[in-house]
Amino acid sequence: MQRELSRPPTFFNHVPDACLFGLSGLTFVAAWLWPGAIVLPTVLRWVGIAVIGVALMLIAATMSALRQARTSTNPIDAPSRLLMSGPFSWSRNPLYVAYVVALCGGALASGSWLALGCPLLGFGVLNGLIIPIEELRMAEEFGDAYRRYCQQVRRWL
Repeated sequence: MQRELSRPPTFFNHVPDACLFGLSGLTFVAAWLWPGAIVLPTVLRWVGIAVIGVALMLIAATMSALRQARTSTNPIDAPSRLLMSGPFSWSRNPLYVAYVVALCGGALASGSWLALGCPLLGFGVLNGLIIPIEELRMAEEFGDAYRRYCQQVRRWL
């Protein structure tokens, strides 16, 4: 019988996606509203586009691993499996790594120095708000196995 885990508020489900999509949009809005802040050279803007491509591939690989394991991508759902292979063998949060990488790419692609704060803000929200809740739920559900995993694999990279 599965025990009842503490459940965070429902809006937490949307915070990671809001970080990705909202802050990605903000990188380009900043460039549009303050064109004088566009100071990054064109080559860095192209690098940003390539970085977004890498992030998308990592998102696809992570989502594929989650689907194959038939576990939820919703951060407030009770975890059903402890994944330790694939992208989860080098990061406990590969999806969030991809989100921050995508934000870095978007900031570079926008060309605006103001946009460089968006990846920092996204990292702060994910690292300070979302991941601690997920880690608590994982520890409640998987106990020592999760604690051993935490000793072997870093939170980010």
